[in-house]
Amino acid sequence: MVLGVFCVVVVVPACGRRGSAGPASSASSVSVSASLSQDELYAEAERVYRAYFELEQRAFLEGGVNGVPVEMNQYIMAGYASGESSMLTQMAERRVRMQEGTRSQYTVLEQVPDDPPSDSLVSLSVCIDSTASPLVDADGNFVASGYDINNVFFKYDSDGFLKIFHATGETVKSCPSA
Repeated sequence: MVLGVFCVVVVVPACGRRGSAGPASSASSVSVSASLSQDELYAEAERVYRAYFELEQRAFLEGGVNGVPVEMNQYIMAGYASGESSMLTQMAERRVRMQEGTRSQYTVLEQVPDDPPSDSLVSLSVCIDSTASPLVDADGNFVASGYDINNVFFKYDSDGFLKIFHATGETVKSCPSA
């Protein structure tokens, strides 16, 4: 069960490019006009996800936290925020963390997720490779790693910012080429 919880939540961006989410992204959220083109919405969704992923990586390295880090709320909302909070709390309670000195890699896939929620403005389909950044317990024993394809859905929150509100995912044998 632990593996499933961690695999479903870990997600990332970069529109057909491969790399690791680095500090190049801005950590502050910008209010986005509802009149953005679809390409601009995709770019904003990638920016939001990249900033969120940086915060999640930090929380994974710390071994979870009690709830969601405050700054993460500018990128996630609703049920997704609740799930993230539960997962990070569970990591802290079980003393599970991402192995020090490692980072997950990601690829944003070309395909659009099937059957997005009706209120989703934009979605990203991403593949996360955490094989080089495993989760370990307090004694350094392996807990989980692998490849996951995640569909991440975005919409505007009541504060006017584009945020992640829902995601689905599955574990796969490898990440497909973008």
